[in-house]
Amino acid sequence: MAIDKNNLDEEALSLRFYKIVLSWDYLGLLKESDRKKGKGDDDNALVLKKAKNSYKDVQDYLATFEPLLFEEVKAQIIQGKKDDDEEETLWMKAVTVGCSEIDGFHFPMISCSDSESIQQNDLLLLSNKEFGDGKRLPTAYAFALVEDRRPDKIRLRMHLSGEVKQLNTQEIEACSRLLSMRPLVTENAKLLHVLKICSLSTIAREYVALRSVSSLPFKDLILSAADSNRSTEDHAWKISRPLKEFLENNHNKSQLDAINAGLSRQTFVLIQGPPGTGKTQTILGILSAILHATPARVHSNRVKLSSVKRGPELSMSDKYKHWGQASPWLGGINPLDQEMPIDGDDGFFPTSGNDLKPEVVNSSRKYRVRVLVCAPSNSALDEIVLRILNTVTLKLFVSVPLVNEIDITHNNVITKSMSAMRNVGILKFA
Repeated sequence: MAIDKNNLDEEALSLRFYKIVLSWDYLGLLKESDRKKGKGDDDNALVLKKAKNSYKDVQDYLATFEPLLFEEVKAQIIQGKKDDDEEETLWMKAVTVGCSEIDGFHFPMISCSDSESIQQNDLLLLSNKEFGDGKRLPTAYAFALVEDRRPDKIRLRMHLSGEVKQLNTQEIEACSRLLSMRPLVTENAKLLHVLKICSLSTIAREYVALRSVSSLPFKDLILSAADSNRSTEDHAWKISRPLKEFLENNHNKSQLDAINAGLSRQTFVLIQGPPGTGKTQTILGILSAILHATPARVHSNRVKLSSVKRGPELSMSDKYKHWGQASPWLGGINPLDQEMPIDGDDGFFPTSGNDLKPEVVNSSRKYRVRVLVCAPSNSALDEIVLRILNTVTLKLFVSVPLVNEIDITHNNVITKSMSAMRNVGILKFA
């Protein structure tokens, strides 16, 4: 049976990620976080490289972003501790019911009480006793990843060989807390205390994508960023003056540069930045420009631009005939279209030569604007939808159907799910 090499590579990358994260010392991470707060960001800057606009090769790129990604994992773990501090820490009790060892990992099977909140790819902390404010620290504790759930059991993945140093999986240092955990997970009927920390589902996929950059067809575009100083003639969209003024007043220079890059004719544009730099706001700016602008004309010979002519003006009866042929199923009016779209709203472009002659609806239809917005998590997508709904320049004449309805995290977003829009009879027009 043939084995897909890409699947093998992804599995190897995932194993490297888990080996590093599962070996970390939870209490050590908390101490490190407190120490960095006391010394400020300068202490962290000594270890992490500053992100650059371009890179010599893949190794240079990975040497910069891999440590940054693991810092993000640490930040998620610390944030999980902060959430526990705000609420009551929910320790759960579990009993071991079996264990196996494969490729340097231990796979204990546990039976856990009150485990409804535990999902696949969750990061758990296992300990020989509960600990917290005013309690003695445990002598045996370690991270565990939820491999899969069964009706009455949970299968975990643990790395108990030692702590990985400096992201080098070949350099492993033995430690007493992990050695003390081995008999607790390998023997049956051992009592463990379990604390849910966070989910590693999204960040693990990000790590595999980061380490797979060398196999991407647009690798060179990522490593050597293109010049951001593009002329406005290179834009695929023409922005009206009011919209341009709005974007300039609500975005900083780097965000405007990113918006201009997104409006270029490049087939691929990568916009990246650390948390808090306004990437979501930049996404809203690009959506505003695309949904409210008009497509720029493209002519193979600009010298002959003056010779371009429109066809003769159609009579009203011919216009109705074209409309009926293009959309024969429309027996009523779309509730979202009760107000006439203007200047590109809802894909209607009066200056494009297509204002009164609809095209046949198919996958190659030019002027009907459809933008698919994706995000690595449901909460991130909900945040984008909420900001669209709360942004005046975007929410007029714009339909925002939410395709993935699983685990919607905000009540205001539920009304934009496909099932909710179908119930009010507007999804078929969206």
